[in-house]
Amino acid sequence: MEAVVERLLVLLFLGVVFGLPAWITWKKGQRMAFFLGFLLPSIIWWIAAFRLGHPTSWWARRFYGPTKTQRARGRFGVDAD
Repeated sequence: MEAVVERLLVLLFLGVVFGLPAWITWKKGQRMAFFLGFLLPSIIWWIAAFRLGHPTSWWARRFYGPTKTQRARGRFGVDAD
């Protein structure tokens, strides 16, 4: 039973370290960073997860207010629609 619990804890840890930032990177519309993350797993995904997302991404539409949307438009270009 202890081996099963250990395996589940390891899977949970790997899901948080690798899966969560990868999912956030994808949802922020940072496709290049998502695919580069497979070369340097976790490092690139964590960096991309904390950076601004594309202004038309699911993440931006869901979580960004007007101020942050303007910042994202400035970062990705005015015509990033």
